[in-house]
Amino acid sequence: MKRNIWLFFSMVFLFGACSDFLNMPPKNTKVVYTISDVRDAMSTLLFATTSSSYHSGGTISNSVRFNDEYVQFPFTRYCNVASILYTNDLDMVNFLFDDFANPARGGRGFIKEYTEGKNWEGYTFPALLWKNVFISVGYINMVLKDLENVPDYNKTDAERISGEARVMRAYYLLRLNQFFAPYDKNEYGIPFNFDADVVQGGKRWKQTDLYAKLIGEIMEVLEYETVPEEAWNLFFNKRVMYGILAQTYQYKAGSCAAEADDWSKAESYAKAARNGERVENTVDEQFELTTVPLARGTTKPHKFALLRFSLYASAMNDYAPWGRPSQLLVQQPSEELYGLYDEHDIRREVYFQEIDGKIYVTRWQYTNNHNANDVHVLFRFSDLLLIEAEALARQEKDGALELLNEFKRSKIPGYTGYSGNDVIGEILVERRKEFAYEEMMNWLDMKRTGVTLTRRVKDEATNEVVTYTLDSDDYRYAFPLPADYELMYNNVPQNPGWK
Repeated sequence: MKRNIWLFFSMVFLFGACSDFLNMPPKNTKVVYTISDVRDAMSTLLFATTSSSYHSGGTISNSVRFNDEYVQFPFTRYCNVASILYTNDLDMVNFLFDDFANPARGGRGFIKEYTEGKNWEGYTFPALLWKNVFISVGYINMVLKDLENVPDYNKTDAERISGEARVMRAYYLLRLNQFFAPYDKNEYGIPFNFDADVVQGGKRWKQTDLYAKLIGEIMEVLEYETVPEEAWNLFFNKRVMYGILAQTYQYKAGSCAAEADDWSKAESYAKAARNGERVENTVDEQFELTTVPLARGTTKPHKFALLRFSLYASAMNDYAPWGRPSQLLVQQPSEELYGLYDEHDIRREVYFQEIDGKIYVTRWQYTNNHNANDVHVLFRFSDLLLIEAEALARQEKDGALELLNEFKRSKIPGYTGYSGNDVIGEILVERRKEFAYEEMMNWLDMKRTGVTLTRRVKDEATNEVVTYTLDSDDYRYAFPLPADYELMYNNVPQNPGWK
């Protein structure tokens, strides 16, 4: 693999925003030689992360290509929608809504993902997620390789570039490991390497070593003396790094790589990342935070999150199952999920709508009148508060109940306080309600807490309603490594249970 970075642009449309990395002029090719060139290359990645979206067969929005692949935020709308089919947040019996004249509308427009996901046996969605992450990781490896060799090195620019690149890479790989590594098998961490000249990902890491390596990357960046450039950096930000560490230690604490101080670290990093900020507590605030805005742009920090960016995403059929607000809503929540919400819960008004006696999901509907149709909200203060509360409860420390009640009062007007004896369980219920249909979070919570799920789905071929069960230690909680992207080239073992 060549050491220099070659960037290929097609149809890059630039628009005004608050971030300097959106102001790069498009060029047909770019060979990196100087630190200014490396910064330009990293700027292009930041632009692609917050403004570019592509899914096979769909339209291309502000595309950036690297090694003939599209670069984008890896955890795309398509991946989010596909992951919802793995949870118990939708009415799976009625997902295949087919009352539209156009069969590409309704749930049948997402039938391949439904067919694979109804019994948690998907290959298509995991393979795309894997590919998305390693496109960005490969790009970052090349940026860092060239940064090592610039003739005009200066510490300020170098630390801003390398800090951004190293934290973004660590975050992506930590998340990917959560999806693909079995929770209880240390030897089955994902394969990866940081060498830009090596195409193969290498052998599978032990998860203990993987966490040490990737957390170590973030800890080293935290020691940088350079102050981030607020208008340019995204992930090179102390509070964002604290947020990543809080999420990582929360997930790691119950895994095969667990260490005694994981919950203590989750607590302290979540508290530092939130820094005393409150969570959204009105219908308008909840709606504004979690609903696609009218315009594209990046907010860092948002009033209720550390990072939020909206873009015009490639549509394909990940929009089809949800309907259009001006025409028809399609999907319904599972009765079990909807029943968790108090009658006065602000989230019930924002996430759902009742029409003719039926409850419909409103969070993913198509927004054809907007300049943006997708939004990613990362490191929400709601998440950080609930991580801190859970960490305190699992350590049997004071303060968990107070945080839980603070959170519930923000969502349920007039709430007086939790009087039960299962604080951890109630925190997990609040996480379930808060993050339904969002950033694949409920699936990861199911995995780390060992949820056993039995649900009814409709067979797409026969229309017969059948029942499937996912056990608490089920091998299907770890996605299969893609044969064409990984197993074929790297000779690494597949996850146990998968073909």
